[in-house]
Amino acid sequence: MKIKFPRQVLYLAYRTWQKRRQQGEFLRYYLKPKEDSRNKIARWLDFYITIITLGLLSFAFFTVLWPAQTALYVSLFFMIAAIPGAAKIHRKRLQKENLHRRLRSIVEGYREKLKQLEDAEELASFIWPLLNKLSQFEQAQPPKRKKGKFKLPGGVIRAIYRNIPVLISFIPSAGKPVDVSAVHELLGIMKKQGYRYALLVTPGEFAPDTIRLVASLRNQYRIALVPEKELLYLLAQAEKLTQPADRTETIEITPFVLSLKALKKAVIDYKKGRLYLVTGALLTVFYFILGPGNSVSKVYLFLAAANLVLALLCLVFGQRETVPPDIHDLLQET
Repeated sequence: MKIKFPRQVLYLAYRTWQKRRQQGEFLRYYLKPKEDSRNKIARWLDFYITIITLGLLSFAFFTVLWPAQTALYVSLFFMIAAIPGAAKIHRKRLQKENLHRRLRSIVEGYREKLKQLEDAEELASFIWPLLNKLSQFEQAQPPKRKKGKFKLPGGVIRAIYRNIPVLISFIPSAGKPVDVSAVHELLGIMKKQGYRYALLVTPGEFAPDTIRLVASLRNQYRIALVPEKELLYLLAQAEKLTQPADRTETIEITPFVLSLKALKKAVIDYKKGRLYLVTGALLTVFYFILGPGNSVSKVYLFLAAANLVLALLCLVFGQRETVPPDIHDLLQET
C-alpha cells in the first residue's frame, strides 16, 4: 500500500512557497520600494560591515573546533575569500533593483493609460499585445465555421493560457468595481462558445459579490479574476523580457563627496545603532574567549569599545524615520 501523505505535504509546502514568492513579486511592482539615498561611502561601509560580521560569526564557530589562534586565521581566510563572491552578489542585487525600478516606472505609465481607456475593445487591443509576449499566453485561432455564429463581442478574445483554451474578457474600470453583470455576460459567451475556462481582466477592482459568484461557479466554470494588481504584475513581466538587465545607472545616487558631513551621515545612523551594539557585544565575548593576556584580544577590546561608542552616538544623534518606507503609489489616491 502506497503512502501518499508525505508527498501531499511536500506538494502543499511547494505551493505555499510558490504563492508567497508570487506575492513578493506582486509587491515589487505594486508597492513603492524604499528609496536608497545612501552615498557611496555608506554603501561600501555597509558592505564591509557585513563581511566583518561574517568573519566574527565564523570565528565564534571555529573556536569550538580549534584553538583560538587557529580559529582566528581560518575565519580571516574565509572572510577574505568571501569578498569577491559577496561583491558580485552585491552588484547583482543592485542591477536587479535597478531593473525593477525601471519596470515600475514603465508600469506606472501603463496604469495611467489603462485608466483612460473606457472602451473594452480599445482596452483589449492595448493589453493583449503585451500579454502575448509572455510564454503562457498564445493567440488562439478562431474555429473554421461560419463567422456569424462565432463572432465575439468587442473586448473578448480567444487565447491559449498554459495550453488551455480560454476566453479573455477585458472590462474597463470606469472608476468603480466590476459588478456581477460582467460575469453573467461572460458566462453567456462561454456557454455559446463551449469554453469552460476564462479570464476576466480589469485595470480596476472586483466587487465582493463578483468574487463570491465566481467562487460559487468553480465546479462548472473556471474564471480567473485579474484585477489591477495582478494585471500590472503581468505587464511588468512582459516588459521584463525586453529590458536589459545589466544597466546600473538608472537610480539617482547621492554623489560621492569625501567630506566629514558625508562620513558622519554614513556612520551615524539610528538604524545602525543595533548593529553596532551587537557587534560590540560579540567582540567583547571574543576578547574573553582569547583571554586578556593575548595580544590579539586587545585589538578585539579596542574594536568592541569603538562599536559601543558608535552605538551610543547613533542612539543620541541619529535621526529616526517618521515616514513609512512603503507607499501604495500605484493605488489611486483618495
